[in-house]
Amino acid sequence: MGVEFGERLELDTSVRRPERLVLLFGLLTGLLGVVLAANELAKGTEIDYQAYYFTGRAVLQGEPFVGWAITDISFLTEKAYVYTPITAPIFVVYGIFPRWEIGYVLNIVLLFVVFLQIGRLTLDFLESHGVTLQRVDRVLILGFCVFSGHSILGMYRGNVDPIILLALAVGLLAMENGEQIKGGTLWATTAHFKLFPAFLGVWMIYRRAYRAIAAAIVTGLGLIVLGVIVFGIDAHIEFVEFIVNERSREGAFLGGLDPELQWITLRRPLSQFLPLTGNQLILLSTALIAPFVYLVYRDAESDLDAVVAFFATMVAMLITVVPSTLNYVVYLYFPLLALIYLTEEKTTKYLFLAGLVLVNLPLYPQHIELIVDALPLSAGIGDLIVGAARAVLTYTSIPLVGFLLVGFLGQALLKRGVTRSMPTTEVKKRR
Repeated sequence: MGVEFGERLELDTSVRRPERLVLLFGLLTGLLGVVLAANELAKGTEIDYQAYYFTGRAVLQGEPFVGWAITDISFLTEKAYVYTPITAPIFVVYGIFPRWEIGYVLNIVLLFVVFLQIGRLTLDFLESHGVTLQRVDRVLILGFCVFSGHSILGMYRGNVDPIILLALAVGLLAMENGEQIKGGTLWATTAHFKLFPAFLGVWMIYRRAYRAIAAAIVTGLGLIVLGVIVFGIDAHIEFVEFIVNERSREGAFLGGLDPELQWITLRRPLSQFLPLTGNQLILLSTALIAPFVYLVYRDAESDLDAVVAFFATMVAMLITVVPSTLNYVVYLYFPLLALIYLTEEKTTKYLFLAGLVLVNLPLYPQHIELIVDALPLSAGIGDLIVGAARAVLTYTSIPLVGFLLVGFLGQALLKRGVTRSMPTTEVKKRR
Protein backbone atom coordinates (compact mmCIF):
# COMPACT_ATOMS: atom_id res chain seq x y z
CA MET A 1 0.00 0.00 0.00
CA GLY A 2 3.01 2.27 0.07
CA VAL A 3 3.24 5.06 -2.44
CA GLU A 4 5.41 4.23 -5.43
CA PHE A 5 8.90 5.67 -5.17
CA GLY A 6 9.41 8.61 -7.44
CA GLU A 7 12.03 11.26 -7.95
CA ARG A 8 14.14 12.53 -5.07
CA LEU A 9 12.45 15.26 -3.09
CA GLU A 10 13.71 18.31 -1.24
CA LEU A 11 10.73 19.92 0.39
CA ASP A 12 10.59 23.62 1.10
CA THR A 13 11.04 25.20 4.49
CA SER A 14 7.33 25.63 5.23
CA VAL A 15 6.66 21.92 4.69
CA ARG A 16 9.52 20.93 6.98
CA ARG A 17 8.62 23.43 9.71
CA PRO A 18 6.71 20.97 12.01
CA GLU A 19 9.58 18.46 12.02
CA ARG A 20 12.09 21.18 12.71
CA LEU A 21 10.10 22.67 15.58
CA VAL A 22 9.73 19.29 17.28
CA LEU A 23 13.41 18.48 16.88
CA LEU A 24 14.27 21.93 18.21
CA PHE A 25 12.01 21.25 21.19
CA GLY A 26 13.95 18.03 21.74
CA LEU A 27 17.18 20.01 21.76
CA LEU A 28 15.73 22.37 24.36
CA THR A 29 14.94 19.39 26.59
CA GLY A 30 18.68 18.83 26.62
CA LEU A 31 18.86 21.78 29.02
CA LEU A 32 16.43 19.94 31.30
CA GLY A 33 18.62 16.87 30.96
CA VAL A 34 21.63 18.85 32.14
CA VAL A 35 19.67 20.17 35.14
CA LEU A 36 18.44 16.69 36.08
CA ALA A 37 21.92 15.23 35.68
CA ALA A 38 23.39 17.97 37.86
CA ASN A 39 20.69 17.35 40.47
CA GLU A 40 21.44 13.61 40.51
CA LEU A 41 25.16 14.33 40.78
CA ALA A 42 24.60 16.68 43.72
CA LYS A 43 22.48 14.07 45.49
CA GLY A 44 25.04 11.36 44.88
CA THR A 45 22.54 9.23 42.97
CA GLU A 46 24.05 5.95 41.80
CA ILE A 47 24.40 5.56 38.04
CA ASP A 48 24.48 2.57 35.71
CA TYR A 49 28.11 3.03 34.78
CA GLN A 50 29.15 2.43 38.38
CA ALA A 51 27.48 -0.99 38.27
CA TYR A 52 29.44 -1.80 35.10
CA TYR A 53 32.70 -0.62 36.66
CA PHE A 54 32.37 -2.71 39.81
CA THR A 55 31.25 -5.70 37.76
CA GLY A 56 34.47 -5.40 35.80
CA ARG A 57 36.40 -5.19 39.07
CA ALA A 58 34.61 -8.28 40.39
CA VAL A 59 35.51 -10.28 37.28
CA LEU A 60 39.17 -9.26 37.62
CA GLN A 61 39.18 -10.23 41.30
CA GLY A 62 37.28 -13.46 40.80
CA GLU A 63 34.40 -12.22 42.97
CA PRO A 64 30.64 -12.87 42.47
CA PHE A 65 28.90 -10.17 40.45
CA VAL A 66 25.41 -11.42 39.52
CA GLY A 67 22.51 -9.34 40.82
CA TRP A 68 23.22 -7.60 44.11
CA ALA A 69 26.60 -9.27 44.60
CA ILE A 70 28.49 -6.16 43.47
CA THR A 71 27.11 -4.26 46.46
CA ASP A 72 29.42 -6.38 48.65
CA ILE A 73 32.54 -4.99 46.97
CA SER A 74 31.49 -1.40 46.40
CA PHE A 75 29.65 1.60 47.81
CA LEU A 76 26.57 0.73 45.71
CA THR A 77 23.29 0.00 47.44
CA GLU A 78 20.73 0.55 44.67
CA LYS A 79 22.44 -0.74 41.53
CA ALA A 80 22.81 -4.41 40.58
CA TYR A 81 24.29 -6.24 37.63
CA VAL A 82 21.27 -7.31 35.58
CA TYR A 83 22.75 -8.86 32.42
CA THR A 84 23.64 -12.48 31.68
CA PRO A 85 26.98 -13.57 33.19
CA ILE A 86 28.81 -13.91 29.87
CA THR A 87 28.47 -10.16 29.28
CA ALA A 88 30.42 -9.22 32.41
CA PRO A 89 33.97 -9.58 30.96
CA ILE A 90 33.19 -6.76 28.54
CA PHE A 91 33.31 -4.34 31.46
CA VAL A 92 36.77 -5.45 32.53
CA VAL A 93 38.01 -2.67 30.25
CA TYR A 94 36.60 -0.24 32.85
CA GLY A 95 37.46 -2.36 35.87
CA ILE A 96 41.18 -2.10 35.16
CA PHE A 97 41.18 1.54 36.24
CA PRO A 98 41.89 2.22 39.93
CA ARG A 99 38.99 4.70 40.15
CA TRP A 100 35.60 4.54 38.44
CA GLU A 101 35.78 8.19 37.37
CA ILE A 102 38.57 7.53 34.86
CA GLY A 103 36.65 5.03 32.76
CA TYR A 104 33.50 7.10 33.23
CA VAL A 105 34.93 9.93 31.14
CA LEU A 106 35.84 7.46 28.40
CA ASN A 107 32.34 5.99 28.56
CA ILE A 108 30.78 9.43 28.02
CA VAL A 109 32.93 9.88 24.92
CA LEU A 110 31.91 6.42 23.68
CA LEU A 111 28.20 7.14 24.13
CA PHE A 112 28.55 10.53 22.45
CA VAL A 113 29.99 8.76 19.39
CA VAL A 114 27.23 6.12 19.53
CA PHE A 115 24.46 8.72 19.60
CA LEU A 116 26.16 10.54 16.73
CA GLN A 117 26.30 7.30 14.76
CA ILE A 118 22.59 6.71 15.37
CA GLY A 119 21.96 10.13 13.85
CA ARG A 120 24.15 9.35 10.86
CA LEU A 121 22.38 6.03 10.39
CA THR A 122 19.08 7.91 10.34
CA LEU A 123 20.38 10.30 7.69
CA ASP A 124 21.66 7.42 5.57
CA PHE A 125 18.31 5.67 5.92
CA LEU A 126 16.47 8.77 4.71
CA GLU A 127 18.92 9.18 1.86
CA SER A 128 18.33 5.59 0.75
CA HIS A 129 14.59 6.35 0.60
CA GLY A 130 15.01 9.30 -1.71
CA VAL A 131 14.74 12.11 0.83
CA THR A 132 17.18 14.95 0.21
CA LEU A 133 17.50 16.95 3.40
CA GLN A 134 18.58 20.54 3.74
CA ARG A 135 21.51 21.27 6.02
CA VAL A 136 19.26 22.52 8.83
CA ASP A 137 17.39 19.21 8.91
CA ARG A 138 20.60 17.20 9.01
CA VAL A 139 21.94 19.32 11.87
CA LEU A 140 18.68 19.04 13.80
CA ILE A 141 18.53 15.24 13.44
CA LEU A 142 22.14 14.83 14.54
CA GLY A 143 21.66 17.39 17.31
CA PHE A 144 18.52 15.67 18.59
CA CYS A 145 20.28 12.31 18.74
CA VAL A 146 23.23 13.71 20.69
CA PHE A 147 21.89 16.60 22.75
CA SER A 148 18.19 15.99 23.52
CA GLY A 149 17.24 15.40 27.14
CA HIS A 150 17.20 11.61 27.09
CA SER A 151 20.55 11.52 25.29
CA ILE A 152 22.14 13.82 27.87
CA LEU A 153 20.83 11.69 30.73
CA GLY A 154 21.91 8.52 28.92
CA MET A 155 25.47 9.80 28.61
CA TYR A 156 25.48 11.00 32.23
CA ARG A 157 24.18 7.70 33.61
CA GLY A 158 26.43 5.74 31.30
CA ASN A 159 23.96 2.98 30.44
CA VAL A 160 24.31 0.64 27.45
CA ASP A 161 20.91 1.40 25.90
CA PRO A 162 22.25 3.61 23.08
CA ILE A 163 24.73 0.88 22.13
CA ILE A 164 21.93 -1.70 22.13
CA LEU A 165 19.79 0.55 19.90
CA LEU A 166 22.65 0.99 17.44
CA ALA A 167 23.20 -2.79 17.31
CA LEU A 168 19.48 -3.39 16.77
CA ALA A 169 19.32 -0.79 14.00
CA VAL A 170 22.41 -2.14 12.24
CA GLY A 171 21.03 -5.67 12.58
CA LEU A 172 17.68 -4.61 11.12
CA LEU A 173 19.24 -2.94 8.09
CA ALA A 174 21.60 -5.88 7.64
CA MET A 175 18.67 -8.30 7.43
CA GLU A 176 16.79 -6.02 5.06
CA ASN A 177 19.87 -5.98 2.83
CA GLY A 178 20.21 -9.75 2.76
CA GLU A 179 22.84 -10.09 5.52
CA GLN A 180 20.67 -12.28 7.71
CA ILE A 181 23.44 -14.01 9.64
CA LYS A 182 24.93 -10.66 10.67
CA GLY A 183 21.53 -9.32 11.72
CA GLY A 184 20.50 -12.41 13.68
CA THR A 185 23.87 -12.55 15.45
CA LEU A 186 23.65 -8.89 16.49
CA TRP A 187 20.12 -9.21 17.79
CA ALA A 188 20.90 -12.35 19.79
CA THR A 189 23.92 -10.66 21.34
CA THR A 190 21.85 -7.65 22.44
CA ALA A 191 19.35 -10.01 24.09
CA HIS A 192 22.06 -11.02 26.57
CA PHE A 193 22.08 -7.42 27.80
CA LYS A 194 18.44 -6.43 27.42
CA LEU A 195 16.26 -9.53 27.33
CA PHE A 196 13.44 -7.93 25.32
CA PRO A 197 15.23 -8.14 21.91
CA ALA A 198 14.66 -11.90 22.09
CA PHE A 199 11.00 -11.18 21.33
CA LEU A 200 12.03 -9.63 18.01
CA GLY A 201 12.06 -13.22 16.84
CA VAL A 202 8.39 -12.58 16.03
CA TRP A 203 9.45 -10.00 13.46
CA MET A 204 12.04 -12.36 11.99
CA ILE A 205 9.38 -15.04 11.56
CA TYR A 206 7.13 -12.50 9.85
CA ARG A 207 9.98 -11.59 7.46
CA ARG A 208 10.75 -15.28 6.90
CA ALA A 209 14.34 -14.49 7.83
CA TYR A 210 15.13 -18.12 8.56
CA ARG A 211 18.90 -17.80 8.36
CA ALA A 212 18.72 -14.87 10.78
CA ILE A 213 16.64 -16.99 13.14
CA ALA A 214 19.17 -19.81 12.94
CA ALA A 215 22.05 -17.40 13.57
CA ALA A 216 20.21 -15.88 16.53
CA ILE A 217 19.53 -19.30 18.09
CA VAL A 218 23.13 -20.46 17.64
CA THR A 219 24.51 -17.18 18.99
CA GLY A 220 22.10 -16.95 21.92
CA LEU A 221 22.53 -20.53 23.08
CA GLY A 222 26.25 -20.48 22.32
CA LEU A 223 26.78 -17.49 24.61
CA ILE A 224 24.82 -19.20 27.38
CA VAL A 225 26.97 -22.35 27.06
CA LEU A 226 30.11 -20.24 27.04
CA GLY A 227 28.89 -18.42 30.13
CA VAL A 228 28.30 -21.70 31.97
CA ILE A 229 31.80 -22.87 31.04
CA VAL A 230 33.39 -19.65 32.27
CA PHE A 231 31.27 -18.80 35.34
CA GLY A 232 29.50 -22.04 36.22
CA ILE A 233 25.87 -23.11 36.39
CA ASP A 234 25.26 -21.55 39.82
CA ALA A 235 25.85 -18.03 38.50
CA HIS A 236 23.20 -18.62 35.85
CA ILE A 237 20.70 -20.02 38.34
CA GLU A 238 21.26 -16.93 40.49
CA PHE A 239 20.75 -14.74 37.42
CA VAL A 240 17.43 -16.36 36.51
CA GLU A 241 16.17 -16.15 40.10
CA PHE A 242 17.20 -12.49 40.28
CA ILE A 243 15.43 -11.61 37.02
CA VAL A 244 12.22 -13.50 37.85
CA ASN A 245 11.93 -12.57 41.51
CA GLU A 246 13.42 -9.09 41.69
CA ARG A 247 14.22 -7.48 38.36
CA SER A 248 10.71 -8.20 37.07
CA ARG A 249 9.43 -5.86 39.82
CA GLU A 250 6.20 -7.84 39.82
CA GLY A 251 5.28 -6.85 43.38
CA ALA A 252 5.26 -3.14 42.46
CA PHE A 253 2.04 -3.59 40.49
CA LEU A 254 -0.08 -5.18 43.21
CA GLY A 255 -2.67 -2.68 44.39
CA GLY A 256 -1.82 -0.30 41.56
CA LEU A 257 1.53 1.05 40.36
CA ASP A 258 2.73 4.09 42.30
CA PRO A 259 2.04 7.12 40.06
CA GLU A 260 5.39 8.63 41.07
CA LEU A 261 7.38 5.69 39.70
CA GLN A 262 8.83 6.89 36.42
CA TRP A 263 8.01 3.78 34.40
CA ILE A 264 6.45 3.74 30.97
CA THR A 265 4.21 0.70 30.77
CA LEU A 266 0.74 -0.37 29.71
CA ARG A 267 0.64 -2.32 32.96
CA ARG A 268 0.19 0.97 34.84
CA PRO A 269 -3.52 1.49 34.04
CA LEU A 270 -4.26 -2.24 34.18
CA SER A 271 -2.77 -2.49 37.67
CA GLN A 272 -5.26 0.09 38.96
CA PHE A 273 -8.19 -2.14 38.06
CA LEU A 274 -6.94 -5.72 38.38
CA PRO A 275 -5.39 -7.47 41.41
CA LEU A 276 -2.65 -9.13 39.35
CA THR A 277 1.10 -9.38 39.75
CA GLY A 278 3.46 -7.66 37.34
CA ASN A 279 4.24 -10.92 35.52
CA GLN A 280 0.54 -11.70 35.10
CA LEU A 281 0.01 -8.21 33.71
CA ILE A 282 2.73 -8.85 31.13
CA LEU A 283 0.57 -11.60 29.66
CA LEU A 284 -2.57 -9.46 29.73
CA SER A 285 -1.00 -6.31 28.27
CA THR A 286 0.70 -8.36 25.55
CA ALA A 287 -2.62 -9.95 24.64
CA LEU A 288 -4.22 -6.51 24.40
CA ILE A 289 -1.54 -5.00 22.19
CA ALA A 290 -0.92 -8.03 19.96
CA PRO A 291 -3.92 -7.41 17.64
CA PHE A 292 -2.63 -3.93 16.82
CA VAL A 293 0.81 -5.29 15.97
CA TYR A 294 -0.85 -7.99 13.86
CA LEU A 295 -2.69 -5.33 11.83
CA VAL A 296 0.60 -3.59 11.10
CA TYR A 297 2.10 -6.89 9.98
CA ARG A 298 -0.94 -7.79 7.89
CA ASP A 299 -0.95 -4.57 5.90
CA ALA A 300 2.81 -4.36 5.34
CA GLU A 301 3.82 -4.67 1.69
CA SER A 302 6.98 -2.69 0.94
CA ASP A 303 10.40 -2.97 2.55
CA LEU A 304 9.77 0.33 4.31
CA ASP A 305 6.49 -1.05 5.67
CA ALA A 306 8.52 -3.89 7.19
CA VAL A 307 10.66 -1.34 9.04
CA VAL A 308 7.48 0.21 10.42
CA ALA A 309 6.40 -3.28 11.53
CA PHE A 310 9.74 -3.63 13.34
CA PHE A 311 9.11 -0.32 15.07
CA ALA A 312 5.61 -1.34 16.16
CA THR A 313 7.06 -4.56 17.59
CA MET A 314 9.70 -2.63 19.51
CA VAL A 315 7.19 -0.23 21.02
CA ALA A 316 4.88 -3.10 21.95
CA MET A 317 7.69 -4.86 23.81
CA LEU A 318 8.80 -1.71 25.57
CA ILE A 319 5.36 -1.02 27.07
CA THR A 320 4.34 -4.61 27.86
CA VAL A 321 7.24 -6.98 28.55
CA VAL A 322 9.50 -4.25 29.91
CA PRO A 323 8.53 -1.69 32.55
CA SER A 324 10.49 0.90 30.59
CA THR A 325 12.33 3.58 32.46
CA LEU A 326 13.10 6.96 30.94
CA ASN A 327 16.41 5.48 29.73
CA TYR A 328 14.44 3.42 27.21
CA VAL A 329 13.03 6.41 25.31
CA VAL A 330 16.19 6.39 23.17
CA TYR A 331 14.98 3.15 21.56
CA LEU A 332 12.45 5.27 19.66
CA TYR A 333 15.12 7.33 17.90
CA PHE A 334 15.49 4.83 15.10
CA PRO A 335 13.45 4.60 12.96
CA LEU A 336 11.06 7.24 14.39
CA LEU A 337 13.21 10.24 13.45
CA ALA A 338 13.25 8.95 9.89
CA LEU A 339 9.52 8.18 9.84
CA ILE A 340 8.53 11.73 10.73
CA TYR A 341 10.27 12.83 7.52
CA LEU A 342 9.00 9.93 5.43
CA THR A 343 5.36 10.30 6.44
CA GLU A 344 3.51 12.47 3.94
CA GLU A 345 -0.08 12.52 5.20
CA LYS A 346 -0.45 15.46 7.57
CA THR A 347 -2.65 13.96 10.28
CA THR A 348 -0.40 10.96 10.73
CA LYS A 349 2.71 13.14 10.65
CA TYR A 350 1.35 15.45 13.34
CA LEU A 351 0.41 12.54 15.57
CA PHE A 352 3.90 11.12 15.20
CA LEU A 353 5.32 14.51 16.07
CA ALA A 354 2.97 14.88 19.05
CA GLY A 355 4.11 11.50 20.30
CA LEU A 356 7.75 12.53 19.99
CA VAL A 357 7.02 15.67 22.03
CA LEU A 358 5.21 13.70 24.74
CA VAL A 359 7.95 11.10 25.23
CA ASN A 360 10.26 14.06 25.85
CA LEU A 361 8.00 15.37 28.64
CA PRO A 362 8.71 13.00 31.54
CA LEU A 363 6.45 14.82 33.98
CA TYR A 364 5.02 12.77 36.86
CA PRO A 365 2.89 13.96 39.82
CA GLN A 366 5.90 14.98 41.91
CA HIS A 367 7.17 17.13 39.05
CA ILE A 368 3.79 18.78 38.54
CA GLU A 369 3.73 19.63 42.23
CA LEU A 370 7.18 21.24 42.02
CA ILE A 371 6.12 23.31 39.02
CA VAL A 372 2.88 24.43 40.68
CA ASP A 373 4.72 25.37 43.89
CA ALA A 374 7.02 27.59 41.82
CA LEU A 375 4.09 29.47 40.26
CA PRO A 376 2.29 32.43 41.88
CA LEU A 377 -0.95 30.50 42.45
CA SER A 378 -3.28 30.44 45.42
CA ALA A 379 -3.16 27.34 47.62
CA GLY A 380 -6.63 26.29 46.51
CA ILE A 381 -5.90 26.45 42.80
CA GLY A 382 -2.50 24.82 43.30
CA ASP A 383 -4.02 21.91 45.22
CA LEU A 384 -6.70 21.52 42.56
CA ILE A 385 -4.14 21.30 39.75
CA VAL A 386 -1.88 18.89 41.64
CA GLY A 387 -4.83 16.72 42.64
CA ALA A 388 -6.16 16.57 39.09
CA ALA A 389 -2.72 15.75 37.69
CA ARG A 390 -2.20 12.96 40.22
CA ALA A 391 -5.64 11.54 39.47
CA VAL A 392 -4.93 11.38 35.74
CA LEU A 393 -1.33 10.22 36.03
CA THR A 394 -2.34 7.38 38.32
CA TYR A 395 -3.82 5.67 35.25
CA THR A 396 -1.36 6.76 32.59
CA SER A 397 1.78 8.83 32.05
CA ILE A 398 2.66 11.48 29.52
CA PRO A 399 5.45 9.38 27.94
CA LEU A 400 3.13 6.34 27.74
CA VAL A 401 0.67 8.35 25.64
CA GLY A 402 3.59 9.33 23.44
CA PHE A 403 4.66 5.69 23.03
CA LEU A 404 1.13 4.74 22.01
CA LEU A 405 0.92 7.57 19.47
CA VAL A 406 4.20 6.79 17.74
CA GLY A 407 3.92 3.02 17.97
CA PHE A 408 0.45 2.22 16.77
CA LEU A 409 -0.25 4.92 14.28
CA GLY A 410 2.01 2.75 12.16
CA GLN A 411 -1.03 0.70 11.19
CA ALA A 412 -2.85 3.83 10.04
CA LEU A 413 0.28 4.85 8.18
CA LEU A 414 0.27 1.55 6.32
CA LYS A 415 -3.46 1.40 5.66
CA ARG A 416 -3.60 4.90 4.24
CA GLY A 417 -0.51 4.36 2.10
CA VAL A 418 1.40 7.42 3.11
CA THR A 419 4.98 6.18 3.21
CA ARG A 420 7.45 6.16 0.38
CA SER A 421 8.46 2.75 -0.86
CA MET A 422 12.11 1.82 -0.76
CA PRO A 423 13.74 1.97 -4.19
CA THR A 424 14.53 -1.53 -5.36
CA THR A 425 18.01 -0.45 -6.42
CA GLU A 426 18.87 0.37 -2.80
CA VAL A 427 17.94 -2.93 -1.20
CA LYS A 428 19.28 -6.34 -1.99
CA LYS A 429 16.74 -9.14 -2.13
CA ARG A 430 16.64 -11.27 1.01
CA ARG A 431 18.60 -14.43 0.44
